[in-house]
Amino acid sequence: MVDFTALPPAAQARQLGLPEGEVGIDIGLRMNRTNRAGNVAAVDRLELAPGHAVLEIGPGNGRLLPDLMARAAGLRYLGIDISPTMVAEARAFNAARIAMGEAAFELAEATAIPAADASFDRALAVNVIYFWPDPVVQLREIRRVLAPGGRLVVASTTPETARAMPAMRAEFGLVTRTAEELTALHREADFTEVSVDVMRDTVPRPDGTPWEVTAFLVVARV
Repeated sequence: MVDFTALPPAAQARQLGLPEGEVGIDIGLRMNRTNRAGNVAAVDRLELAPGHAVLEIGPGNGRLLPDLMARAAGLRYLGIDISPTMVAEARAFNAARIAMGEAAFELAEATAIPAADASFDRALAVNVIYFWPDPVVQLREIRRVLAPGGRLVVASTTPETARAMPAMRAEFGLVTRTAEELTALHREADFTEVSVDVMRDTVPRPDGTPWEVTAFLVVARV
């Protein structure tokens, strides 16, 4: 398998935005490890209840789904991703749930979610907002498919943590934002009761040494 960390920063950025092939599979597995605490914290903030319909933007290889589905009975789930590699990985890993009709993974953009208005009770987007050139477009589309009283949780690496990551640069199309900027974007997209928390975690660097990282967790209501 090709090692993602061996790529130059520009190539890393391209693969982070659109994981492809063996490198993309490697990225997905790395993200499972490094994003574990952030994923759990984000799902906690969804406050799932029995029967909720859940939308995830950018689920990657779909390894989060079992944890999410265990939070409440009768959940229905749709994950959309722009990477054919990740959609294939997610479908393979979650084949049993897909066969039972509990979950689906589709190739789709967050600018055109394949769902009717007010279809979901909860939405989740972890580490994807900084790939969106104009996030208000995607946020408004997510709001469209959320039912009244619905909730969106967005996780985003802080600018401070991003500065230590060679691939996380605006020149490569990845823009991280402050808590104030994230709040303003969600309000512009007509979400209400927007709050932002800071999550701190220690994850392994590629060489195995510990690395303290921070991320914002945004909770926005319809």
